[in-house]
Amino acid sequence: MTAINTLTEFLTQADTQFQLFDLGRQVRPLDSAEFVRVEQQAIPYPWPLQQHAWLAVHFFQRAEEKHYLWFLKFALDERGLLVSAGPKHFMDLVVETLGYKLTGELDDATAKRLADNPYTFRPAEAKMASLHAKLGCQLEQAPSGYYQALCHYLAAPSEEGWQQLGLQGFADLAERLQQESNLALVCKAMARLPEAPLHALCQSLESAPLPPALQGALLERIAREQESAHPNPETLAYLCRAFAATASNGQRINKLLTLLETHPSPSLLLAIAGRLWPDLQDPALLDLFLERLAEQPTPFFNQVFAELVTLPLLRPQVLATLRSPTRSEAVSRAIGRLFKAG
Repeated sequence: MTAINTLTEFLTQADTQFQLFDLGRQVRPLDSAEFVRVEQQAIPYPWPLQQHAWLAVHFFQRAEEKHYLWFLKFALDERGLLVSAGPKHFMDLVVETLGYKLTGELDDATAKRLADNPYTFRPAEAKMASLHAKLGCQLEQAPSGYYQALCHYLAAPSEEGWQQLGLQGFADLAERLQQESNLALVCKAMARLPEAPLHALCQSLESAPLPPALQGALLERIAREQESAHPNPETLAYLCRAFAATASNGQRINKLLTLLETHPSPSLLLAIAGRLWPDLQDPALLDLFLERLAEQPTPFFNQVFAELVTLPLLRPQVLATLRSPTRSEAVSRAIGRLFKAG
């Protein structure tokens, strides 16, 4: 057995077919070649959350029908590089428990021993549903039993009937938006959905790239919410989060600017920082976002600012604000308090 230093080598040596997903801010595939570079500390982890990489590892052996999932979180250093001691320790624990045979039936005691380590986590229900929907489509499996019930409800949304809908149905639908009938169904329903099913739908859309027609329907629903007598801050945040897997564009940035021009809720600020952070590469949006963030209580500002700094794509711009001579008094004071707290 050759020396094994990385998770990729470990899974390869165990003769598994495997693929990786990031489960931090949304559910998205993680390119295996890119992850090898992360493991070599050649590049920072692209999507850190709370200074960790949150991974789903899907693996199987060609000779077996059963598929397996590991949910693993590994610490990152202040530069976003993987702390290699974590994966190595995890692999030691697995070898101690299973040897190099990673597939096959486990008895309860072995399964408990394998799960009882500091590197595993249980994903939120919505993320688990999205991952299962993605894998189900990939493996050409039928959607869950909740899918048809949801399609039936969306054809005539009402205040009744949504209580029986399962999150898995929303996730299954989000993965099938390329079907023209589904796209038309969701676009038409978007204007009429009550808040609870709307929130569930938006949560599932976070992990699916949205066709232009659905982007337009979401922007219209945001505008309608903005113009209502009492806009619901949670609904606005969910509607914005729905764009998470969709490439940024000028229309969306302009909409975010209008949302930030009023006094946005903490939920909306978290939606932008947590899901739409690539949009903050726009200098005007970043400036206004930091301005609004500085109006929040100090612990909230410190937490969100610290998260933004960890994102490799955004880090240079956010750090540049520390030295910017044009930053506002409010942002300067908030940054001053951040350094005092540190």
